[in-house]
Amino acid sequence: MHKIVVSLLFVFGPHFAGAQGIKPVSVSYENLMRCFPELQDEKLSFKVDLNRLKDIMDEKFVTSQSQLRQRKIHYLNADKELMNLILRTKFAGAKKVETELILQQVDEKGVITDIKLTNNQRLNPNQDTINNFLLNGVIKSDEYSYNDTKLNNVISTYRRNFKEIQEIDLNDREGKRSVHCENQKDLGIICTCSKK
Repeated sequence: MHKIVVSLLFVFGPHFAGAQGIKPVSVSYENLMRCFPELQDEKLSFKVDLNRLKDIMDEKFVTSQSQLRQRKIHYLNADKELMNLILRTKFAGAKKVETELILQQVDEKGVITDIKLTNNQRLNPNQDTINNFLLNGVIKSDEYSYNDTKLNNVISTYRRNFKEIQEIDLNDREGKRSVHCENQKDLGIICTCSKK
């Protein structure tokens, strides 16, 4: 008799759970809710979508200032060599912004060698300088990293490749809670929560 009850629960258990409206929730979503319950969204509960999460974060915590920290373009140049073109933004003072251009060659083993640039090319490069490096190249990835200062004492950083968010952090200014979500190649999207 006991075996029959266990068998029936095994066969019909999922149907009863579905009839009661119980839906599976991912561990990443649970971590997200533990730190920032105000980001609750049923569409994220089974699988966290970082683009959707960013939209919800922007709705709940309005951005007062967004600053590009870095842009990294991984590409094949005209000679079919793998290259990295990196633009780093430095903030010196309230409104003064400096941009540094870094050019790197990547060999077949992944070893990176910095290419020496003139000061005119390296510091605050104009668009023509950047375009000359990319001319007749094939872009493999184009990653942007941003700092977002939000209202309600919250700070966010995120990284995207083309239009897909790859990594996102949300922290309150007091450092009492923070969440980090990242799209890891083999594992999918992993979110971790830290609370003090």
